[in-house]
Amino acid sequence: MGVKRTLKKYFKKYLIGETVVKKPPFLISNSEFLSTGIETYHNGGFIIRGQGIIKIGNYCAFGRNITLIKSNHNYNFASIQYTFYRNNFKELPYKIQDPNHLSITIGHDVWIGDNVTILPGVKIGNGACIGAGSVVSKDVEHYAIYAGVPAKKIKNRFNEETILYLENLEWWHMSKSEIEKNKLLFFTDLNLNPLKSEV
Repeated sequence: MGVKRTLKKYFKKYLIGETVVKKPPFLISNSEFLSTGIETYHNGGFIIRGQGIIKIGNYCAFGRNITLIKSNHNYNFASIQYTFYRNNFKELPYKIQDPNHLSITIGHDVWIGDNVTILPGVKIGNGACIGAGSVVSKDVEHYAIYAGVPAKKIKNRFNEETILYLENLEWWHMSKSEIEKNKLLFFTDLNLNPLKSEV
């Protein structure tokens, strides 16, 4: 089954980029909106659960067994289960959060290792790296490396000037021909040769 057909079956709304590689298992549960950028790939075992919105940027790389959880149970009442209230009372004793507040946003050029779980409301900045086995419960800075349970910042990928340069450049929006013209940039070790001026 093709990616777009699969998404149409499970999503009320969907927007998908030019290149997404989907390998089984791929589970989508109660999702309303997924936006995926161009040339974003994952290696299988991609699970999306809950209400809310997911936005994934261009040129992202996901490892195996990634879980995106977009909503939590409310544990302030006698029962923690949605189905209990719906089956017995046809309503919930609380208001479900606005899906916009539960959204998960993953920037451009993000690398997420195997067996990572991302929790509701998290924003992951451009160029970030998430170590294998991490549970991401808070926002992740641009061009930073995070790992652990819960995930914590290990270090920045580059110095501040290089990060600012890349953020201003926004190369992930370049055309294929523009990317090819900037081959030197993409073949340069930016820690040995930090960027100091605009292209």
